[in-house]
Amino acid sequence: MQDSNRELFKPITIIYFSTIAAQLISLGLGRIDTTSHFLSNLLPSLLFLTILTIPSAWIGIKLGRLIGLGVPIIDALLGKKAGAIRQLIKDVLIASILGFTMGAILLVMRFVCEPYLPSEIPRLGHRGIVGGLSVSFGAAIAEEVWFRLGLMTLLVWIFKYILSQQVPSNAVFWGVIVITSTCFGIAHLPQLISYEAGTSFAVWATLLGNILVGILYGWCYWKRSLIAAVVAHLTVDLVLHVLSVTL
Repeated sequence: MQDSNRELFKPITIIYFSTIAAQLISLGLGRIDTTSHFLSNLLPSLLFLTILTIPSAWIGIKLGRLIGLGVPIIDALLGKKAGAIRQLIKDVLIASILGFTMGAILLVMRFVCEPYLPSEIPRLGHRGIVGGLSVSFGAAIAEEVWFRLGLMTLLVWIFKYILSQQVPSNAVFWGVIVITSTCFGIAHLPQLISYEAGTSFAVWATLLGNILVGILYGWCYWKRSLIAAVVAHLTVDLVLHVLSVTL
């Protein structure tokens, strides 16, 4: 039991501090509302992030090892296994290509939909390059830890248990990817409402856009790795929040 807990400690620690660091940088540099002081939000943010991240990491790693998910590349790197770096590079390249392609598609869709969106929605790239970079990194790491590593792994494990499957079927994985992606889309609606831009068109566009990218991230996590999901997410966001600054 002690050996098992020790094996969990390192990857959970890496995931936790990576998530906290990325989110705090995002909070400090990517805020739209600069009237509130960063330090006044620090403690509540740390508490909220800790409550979300540690259980997500523990569930994702513990249960993930039972169903072929989790963080095998991080485990391999920590264990200095042969081929781990090669696999990491391959995942990063594949995820980058898929993410850039998806980001470009969404960018075109945003420009096409622009006339139908409420004027209250900020334009793409409104945070600038530094703000866009910080928000992209913060969202890519944290949201993949919470939604893919945590939620997706838990749901796959639950359905595997309910259906008495030795190994989760493809149908289970695809079903959970869609469910998780829908939750991912819904989670982005409060931000839309905060802009007072919750028209029917804007709500459905936000939902469908995030479900679409969520399916890509879920596939990357399932077929490649958590790191691939993070890189795909990061690449999509860089296109939308940084590349769009120059357009």
